[in-house]
Amino acid sequence: MSIYQRDPAAPGANVGRRRGQSAGRLEAAVERFNESDAARVISGLNRSLGKPRASVGAAAGSPGQARVTVAWELCWYQWSVDPHDGQVREIGKGKTVEQLDRAARHWNASVSQHGAVAFGSAGLPPRPRRWLGRR
Repeated sequence: MSIYQRDPAAPGANVGRRRGQSAGRLEAAVERFNESDAARVISGLNRSLGKPRASVGAAAGSPGQARVTVAWELCWYQWSVDPHDGQVREIGKGKTVEQLDRAARHWNASVSQHGAVAFGSAGLPPRPRRWLGRR
């Protein structure tokens, strides 16, 4: 693997962050997440609800932990992942994407049909079109 990591803020761009810094911690958290029961939950929901949007970022108030958010049109789930001890805990769920804070809606990850989360924009579902209504 390259010493350069993909920058989730600029899909497709490589930046000079070395593994072990912030991006490396988040990638380790994604690996732990993909090995957990949470990935199986997402896989089951994919069959019913279609392909979701996802984001991975630092968990608020927990500098060593990551937050994984997966959202569909009808619901969303969030998990806290500690890359050191491997624990994955559901920390929230809701019915509308608007309930999520702005950082959680920074869709910087993709989700496979099997529920595995990956950084990057490849394979991200298109943003839903909103009905604009009358003026």
